[in-house]
Amino acid sequence: MEDVESGKSIVLLELAAYLPELQPEEPFYDDRMREFGFDERHILIRGPVRRRFKPGKVWPHPVLRPPVYGDDYPRAEFEVDIAMARIKGSTAVELDASFELSDPDLLRLVKEGGALYALLIKATDTHFRKLITTAGGRIQEEFSSGNLSGRVELASFLISVQELPGFRAAGWHSDFSGRTFDIPAGAVLAEDVPKDYWVDTADEAPLGSILGSKPSSNLPDGRWRYALDGDRVFIVMSEGDYAKYTAARDSVNNQPEGQYLMNGLYLPALMEVLHEVDQDSQEYEDRRWYASLDQRLESVGCKPLGSQNANRLIDAQRVLELPFAKMPMIAQAEAENA
Repeated sequence: MEDVESGKSIVLLELAAYLPELQPEEPFYDDRMREFGFDERHILIRGPVRRRFKPGKVWPHPVLRPPVYGDDYPRAEFEVDIAMARIKGSTAVELDASFELSDPDLLRLVKEGGALYALLIKATDTHFRKLITTAGGRIQEEFSSGNLSGRVELASFLISVQELPGFRAAGWHSDFSGRTFDIPAGAVLAEDVPKDYWVDTADEAPLGSILGSKPSSNLPDGRWRYALDGDRVFIVMSEGDYAKYTAARDSVNNQPEGQYLMNGLYLPALMEVLHEVDQDSQEYEDRRWYASLDQRLESVGCKPLGSQNANRLIDAQRVLELPFAKMPMIAQAEAENA
């Protein structure tokens, strides 16, 4: 892979090979939109989901990593603060990434043109892939509609852009005392924990993209449970009950009774799901339904997932658009009294 900036040819490692499995992290919330310059034209993209390193990657030279993953630079930090927002009414995405580096020798390399900050962006659903580099410590980029959708992977690095013979840094661990390394162009000098974002393609996620139903051969008739390990929150029921439910639902499709039937199933399940997720939100932050449900809660004025003092009975009714008023007998009575 090659990139060119300021007349230099940068030969890069296959950085995407070092993007390991997911580990949830504290998400960004809307109060950060002002910090990154986003306004009412934007919808903040929920994230990031922080990934867990598999520290099996062994570099041939010291690399600055988060302290829990490596101590080659025990007194230095390399952190990247990222925010993404989708422009309302389109699928275009704006990105703002700020790089923070504290090691004096690595900072000197950047200043002298020997290293660049790099951000690798990958969107599996759209097969989009781009590497952006900068010496200025900040990347602001707009991606055209259709480029980013679904899970978007962001990996941040500091890379060398020229050969560094006999390189040494005063901030290295004492294990490297007195040593030097010949570092090639394109080598990783620092890396932050990779992060994922979910990019939805609609201004408001439809309820059908959050909740669903499916049969199970392991449940007896008359009993149901919910499952949170997929792209949607599924209500799971016996095969017999599922056949009856889908037949009843299809028979009253697009009628008030159909909405009543759906809410009778979804309301208690949604209440229980909200309570469970509030107790351990980090367990579920990497699920696609999490971002959609969090966005839905926000759109109807409810507290975000992970809140400890939320009234989820009221919130579930808001998400389902006040199902009590849609009960057939209630709706009929209101019509008669109108």
